[in-house]
Amino acid sequence: MLRVGCAAMFVVSMATAPAHADTPRSESPRETQQARREAQEEDHMLRGEISASPLLAVGLLPALAGGASFATTFRWPSLSIAVEARMFTSLADTFAEGVLVHASLAMPALDICGHRGVLSVCAVFDAGELQITSDPDVRIQARKPWVSSVGLRAAGEWPFSAHLSLRGFAELRTNHSRPSLWMNNREIWQVPPLSAVVGVGLALPVDAL
Repeated sequence: MLRVGCAAMFVVSMATAPAHADTPRSESPRETQQARREAQEEDHMLRGEISASPLLAVGLLPALAGGASFATTFRWPSLSIAVEARMFTSLADTFAEGVLVHASLAMPALDICGHRGVLSVCAVFDAGELQITSDPDVRIQARKPWVSSVGLRAAGEWPFSAHLSLRGFAELRTNHSRPSLWMNNREIWQVPPLSAVVGVGLALPVDAL
């Protein structure tokens, strides 16, 4: 898990590296110093954001999962750190040997993102507990119910007003703690090594409230 997390952070750091371009003309020392000061001031501008997104996930629950995400973000021009709350529930009840199984999952997450223009790349770290409900007459349980994962996210942002942006993303995750479902002392399902999450939502600067 540590190696995967380091690899994800490396991708984020590459995304935030400044692009080198040819200088169209030579600038005077005064212009250069002024441009450097403006760039430094811009790089240190911090703003807050809140966002909400509906989600679809494959591989986290026994069936296709739907859910929602709510995040608070601290953002600089080229970097952001977000604390996120995610909730998933199975969109279709799974039948195992005729037994109805419904699953849900709540996951807090930490997102570290690099930004360039309207695009961003993020390393995502999250964990949560798998909850199972089934027919009352049948004993079914989740063994080692905690899920932990590291994900790599690619996202795009489209501002359509001065204070509101549409944000979409796709995320590929490696699951390191993989709960399994057991019925009558037999395993009937386990969280796979890989899962995916997609979402589209809205982001709002805090100073716009």
